[in-house]
Amino acid sequence: MSKADRLGAGASFGQTQTISARRAAINANTSAPTDGAPPPVKLPVDLISLNPDNPRSELGDLTDLSASLRDHGQKTAISIMGRFAYLEGNPGREHDLEQDTKYVVIDGNSRLAASREAGLTEIKVMLDDDLGSNPDEILESALVANIHRQDLDHLDEAKALDQLLKVHGTQEALAARLHRSQGWVSQRLALLTLTPQLKQRLQSGEESAALLRRVGKKKAEEQEEHLRLLKEKEAQEAADKKARAEQRAASSRKQQTQSPPAEDPPSEPSGLAANPAPSPDYYAVINESASEETTGSELPKPREEAGTVGRLPSRDPEALSELIIAELDVPTRRKLTELLVDYKIEETKKMRAEQASAAGKK
Repeated sequence: MSKADRLGAGASFGQTQTISARRAAINANTSAPTDGAPPPVKLPVDLISLNPDNPRSELGDLTDLSASLRDHGQKTAISIMGRFAYLEGNPGREHDLEQDTKYVVIDGNSRLAASREAGLTEIKVMLDDDLGSNPDEILESALVANIHRQDLDHLDEAKALDQLLKVHGTQEALAARLHRSQGWVSQRLALLTLTPQLKQRLQSGEESAALLRRVGKKKAEEQEEHLRLLKEKEAQEAADKKARAEQRAASSRKQQTQSPPAEDPPSEPSGLAANPAPSPDYYAVINESASEETTGSELPKPREEAGTVGRLPSRDPEALSELIIAELDVPTRRKLTELLVDYKIEETKKMRAEQASAAGKK
């Protein structure tokens, strides 16, 4: 007897086949169903309840996500649990779920809400009732999914980690469970000890999470001063790094612009007379001759030698990289990296083709 028959669910429940979390992860990474696992199915959005324990405290502005789902479609299925399985792990939460729903979203709260906002009637889902048998396991499943997408709000992430810490007991155990380092866990939990003012500046984007994680380990009365010192130190290090890059680049340019020893010009083929270079008095003679034949006119002066153009330190990769980092903005550096990678790929292909050709000749 199927689960749909045992629970008395509708036809849509019977279409949604349960798979393991591991199988769902494989499908998500390969973008194709593996043997024994069905592809995602579609369910009406009104049959799925938002997760009342979602790690995100706020869904935020869903305008862009709604437009993307409407114009380009849904690329990745959301993960859901059956309502019955969810309530078995979360007894007493019946009134926190949306009415007349049969499932609860575990990973994909924002996509479900954005689909509704976009006016879509169905959404791709993967059902897995093994995502958690108690509130902590369900929270952990949702947290891990958000961490791997790396777009979870910093404070929401810290609050979820703090709740999981109460379950696992130590930061080391929690880090092992999440496949992260103990330092990674400790740094994020430090945000919870920030003063309310610093938390607000973190939320608004005025201060970076990287700096505030270091500040959070200080006493409340010391945090503002410590943040000021860290910012001053970072600014000084950035200025020093840029100065070193410019100095090394200037030194490399100076070395490369030094004239190499003069070489004898190649001899002309026999029978052909080489054009001799004009002597220093060449133009003086012309001017003197011209002055006897013309009046009130001057011959054009010889073209002035172009100024020497500074070169990049092409023979010093370290100096060149420091100069690029100091002078180019992030989008330009990314584009340059893409071009270099493309060049390296083509160069490798060419080298392998030459090696194969040489081996064939042998």
